[in-house]
Amino acid sequence: MSMIVESRPHRATAAASPKAAARRQGVALIIVLWVMMILTVLMYAFLGDMQVEYSLAGSYGDEKKAEQLAWSAIDFATTVAINNTKKWHALTDEWSNDYTAFFEIPVGDGVYTVFHPTYDDTVSPMWGLEDEASKINLNTATKAMLMNLNPNMTEQMAESILAWRQKGGNPGPQGAQSSYYQALNPAYAAKNQPFESIEELNYIAGMTQEVLYGWDANLNGFNDPGELYSAQHLPPGLFGLVTVWSVDPNVSLAGKARANINLPNAQQLQQAGLTQAEITALQSTLRTSGPFLSIAHLLGGRGVAPVLTTARFKTLADKLTVNPAATIPGLVNINTAPMPVLLALPGMTQDLASKIIAQRMAVGANLSSIGWLTDVLSAPQLQQMANSITCRSYQFRINAVGRIGTPYTANATGDGPVGRPGAMKRMMAVVDLLASPQPRLVYWKDMTKLGMPYDPSAGPGP
Repeated sequence: MSMIVESRPHRATAAASPKAAARRQGVALIIVLWVMMILTVLMYAFLGDMQVEYSLAGSYGDEKKAEQLAWSAIDFATTVAINNTKKWHALTDEWSNDYTAFFEIPVGDGVYTVFHPTYDDTVSPMWGLEDEASKINLNTATKAMLMNLNPNMTEQMAESILAWRQKGGNPGPQGAQSSYYQALNPAYAAKNQPFESIEELNYIAGMTQEVLYGWDANLNGFNDPGELYSAQHLPPGLFGLVTVWSVDPNVSLAGKARANINLPNAQQLQQAGLTQAEITALQSTLRTSGPFLSIAHLLGGRGVAPVLTTARFKTLADKLTVNPAATIPGLVNINTAPMPVLLALPGMTQDLASKIIAQRMAVGANLSSIGWLTDVLSAPQLQQMANSITCRSYQFRINAVGRIGTPYTANATGDGPVGRPGAMKRMMAVVDLLASPQPRLVYWKDMTKLGMPYDPSAGPGP
């Protein structure tokens, strides 16, 4: 007879099962919460990384936009220079100062600007191109010009500049040669060739940053707050006052070869506009006094009778020369040169420079030839500088800024929104209209490290 045994759970086991299940559920919940917390942290970390990446991508995009805007400024300014039909140049020309064409010009979500310093006015830059003929050319300057250009220039610096550009010869006892530079660490040799860039001045013996850049640390031509103190002690630096690119064709405004008054071809002189009586007087002066040192010597002086009256000199000055070369490098545009450059010219004084600046800004002034200087200079004064000056420019410096943000918009009160801050690119380029085979940029440099050169919120005025 079989026996049926009923199986029943142990009372203790049965009682413990709900507690174990609860513990297991609690552990699972904790694990889930930890996992969710970890995932949340990871998600926020990922979002943070994405935000950084997005910000970096946006900044990179803004930088590229600003760069292209700066190039747009250079392209536009180059076009303005090429299309300029005026035969002589002055600071009153639109290429030199026209804020409607060059200040905060909107393109897309950014703006571009072309500016240039004047060094006659430390309040505001001008909006436009800067002509290289308004500067002293390092490859043609005399020692006296260099010494007059900056009161902190030493004889060692000036003579070393002459030595740097000169192959052989004797520029002066203090002019450093290769033996001086080869003793430096690191050593290098003197170039003994013409300057190709302004930056080469950094290699010149004795050159200091104070002489090279002066008070204008960011090269914008006017006093920024941090420069006010130093401006009391330092003049403008050489960087904004010198060039290596200026050259002038030896032709009249009409594009015809000038008549050389020291080679008195009667037919050429007649074509230039001289009368027979003037030609006879010119030939007589050549026989008795020798070659004319400049066309300004046609005005006579120092025992030599004048060949031309002042009025006739004004009419004929553009058509005459004493230089047989087809092109003349380093002439200074008397119509655009700032005060420090004017003071570097032979025979110039502070009083004469001030008169020149005042006269050339007169409304309607005819500045087409150096003949206009007879209104403010005596014949002997003009004769000292006549071979160093011109009234034209063929090379232009372009100081360009590309900026992302809202362009300046003037309202009734004269101010306006600047917009959001963004990336900025600043460049400097030089365009040469005489370059062969065609006008082109002969220099370019990124100047962004110098910072924003103007305050967009201040508008185009001082």
